[in-house]
Amino acid sequence: MERIWALILILTLTLEVLSQNAVKKKQEELKRLKEEINLYEMKIKEAQQKEKFTLDLIDDYERRDNLLRKLISELKKQANENEKEIKKLQDEILRSEQEIKNLKEKYASYIRSTYKRGRTHDFELILSARSLNQMLIRTVYLKKFSKFGKAIIDSILSKQENLKKQKGELELALSKQRELISQKEEEEKNLLNGIKEKKELLEKIRKDKQKLQAQIERRKRAIKEIENVIAKLIEEEKERKRREEIKKRKKVETPKVESAFAKLKGKLPWPVDNGKIVARYGEQVHPVLKTVTLNYGVDIQVKGETEVRAVADGVVSKIFWLPSFENLIIITHDGGFRTVYANLSDIFVSEGEKVNAGQIIGKSGESIEGSIVHFEIWHERQQQNPEVWLSKK
Repeated sequence: MERIWALILILTLTLEVLSQNAVKKKQEELKRLKEEINLYEMKIKEAQQKEKFTLDLIDDYERRDNLLRKLISELKKQANENEKEIKKLQDEILRSEQEIKNLKEKYASYIRSTYKRGRTHDFELILSARSLNQMLIRTVYLKKFSKFGKAIIDSILSKQENLKKQKGELELALSKQRELISQKEEEEKNLLNGIKEKKELLEKIRKDKQKLQAQIERRKRAIKEIENVIAKLIEEEKERKRREEIKKRKKVETPKVESAFAKLKGKLPWPVDNGKIVARYGEQVHPVLKTVTLNYGVDIQVKGETEVRAVADGVVSKIFWLPSFENLIIITHDGGFRTVYANLSDIFVSEGEKVNAGQIIGKSGESIEGSIVHFEIWHERQQQNPEVWLSKK
């Protein structure tokens, strides 16, 4: 029995240490996010003071906004966890108060019973016993009855002390909750101000031909980067399949079956609702500079903060950020197909997560090209024309 209690104690202490470590880790993560946000804040303020409205400044805004969204998300998560803890403490307090009430009622009943009997009655009860054995039984009974009253008092005092502790914990949790909500609201305000400033900066840059040309060059480099990322994902997928084949050591060759994604050609749902293609697949002539650029996907014009959805079932292979494309998500589908979603302001999925067709994976953002979602389809290393795949509107 002692060993069991020792194990329970060790387990309790271990869980307590793990809980403390988790809290410490969260605090460190929040601190790191705040430090990174401050770093970009300083860079933005410095650029504003020098009136250096460059594409790099747009990048700083985007990265800072990404960090702010992450910080807000963490604060929301902590506030939700704290809310659960508050509810738990409130339930415990109600339970403790009810237990104290019940014990007080028991004690009142005990006092009434003692008062009715009185001390004289107790002696009379012992002396009126018919035998020595009965006298001893009645003496033991009265002692136990007296102990019962003391036990009730002790229990009431113990529970009142516990209740006081629970109320103290609740006050602390409520104070922390108020602080978290206040901090979250402040950061949300900072994010909205940042988005407004970024839009004003984008308007200035759109009027500057030199900066537009620089944006085209950046976009070319970003396209190459997407190509490299997809090539790396293909190699990783091939290596994973090779290891699986070695593990299975199949002698019978499995016949190739047309993938579910391949069957969706011409019927693929759009990644956004009420979108309009403003830049088609292939060679495009810039409306202002009249230069020819290559588009590996399509740019779909949408309203600000539009929900972006996965077009088919798959797995999130990569989430990253690129200049001129902001946040990107690459989803791997069956049959070697991949879809790319770029120009996202917010992301609601994680790498390695399975997603279903129609699932919201993020929100559209604001770029130099406007409020658009850039969408690509790849089969292995070959780009596909999304318009051939997407259903007709």
